[in-house]
Amino acid sequence: MKVSKKIRIASLGKKSILNISEPYLFLLPALTVFALFLYYPFIRTMYLSAFLTNKVGKPKIFAAFTANDNYLALFRDPSFWASIVVTFQFVIIVALGGLIIGLTTSLLTEKKYFGSSITAAVYAMPIAIASAAASMSFKMILHPTIGLLNSLMGTQINFTGDSHYALAAVAGMTIWLTSGINFIFISAGLRGVPAELYDSASVDGAGYWKKVFNVTLPSISPTLFFQVIINVIGAFQSFSQIKLLTEGGPGDATNVMVWSIYKDAFRNFRFGSAAARSIILFLIVLTITVIQFRFEKRSVNY
Repeated sequence: MKVSKKIRIASLGKKSILNISEPYLFLLPALTVFALFLYYPFIRTMYLSAFLTNKVGKPKIFAAFTANDNYLALFRDPSFWASIVVTFQFVIIVALGGLIIGLTTSLLTEKKYFGSSITAAVYAMPIAIASAAASMSFKMILHPTIGLLNSLMGTQINFTGDSHYALAAVAGMTIWLTSGINFIFISAGLRGVPAELYDSASVDGAGYWKKVFNVTLPSISPTLFFQVIINVIGAFQSFSQIKLLTEGGPGDATNVMVWSIYKDAFRNFRFGSAAARSIILFLIVLTITVIQFRFEKRSVNY
């Protein structure tokens, strides 16, 4: 009897250990990927931001809390603050523009009509186009002499070389790129709105626009909230269109933070400064995301 009890206790112990460890075993592959490609690079970036580096990126001089501190050098640099202003301008234009275009196109294809499927495919098409390919196409479209846009308007405006137009040109192309994903998610949200709500609004005498503002938008507010977050984060990460269209110019007109990080690291070989810029960009995005979630309860209806 004593032997059987010991065997039973041992088996129960093995089962409890297995039950505790089983979820972590399933999470292990994902945690390994995150550790290798997310957590380690982030910790390495924080470490690198405290050093002055050589031209191949190896830390040489510990500069944190000294006169040569990378963060203090950035805060004293006027171009750093200019890049923050340009970045916020770009993010606001792209995030709101992409959301408005996606919402508009979704409403246009909400009801079925002849050719609506083709129209929906056209609106969703930008999601399948690489930003580099789109940038090269827009570079030809916006060309000051042989570009399609100038040919249609009869002008010779240097959209990517003039500081008055460069940011708007790059933001416009980015809005078009993000309109596809906005259209797909918002269209999916519209399909989930109960028809009974529209029927009740019709009985109360509500017109189309009253239904949109009082029924449609509140019903899809979780989807809109999600898209705002995705648009903001995506806009902060925009790089290839800046690289191919303007390279941060003219002057600092399109010098967004991601481009300044690239330029600091791979053109000026100041990897410590680039790492410090990366950490600051991370903190900005984190702060904006936290603020957005704080306003979630006020503006989102579940």
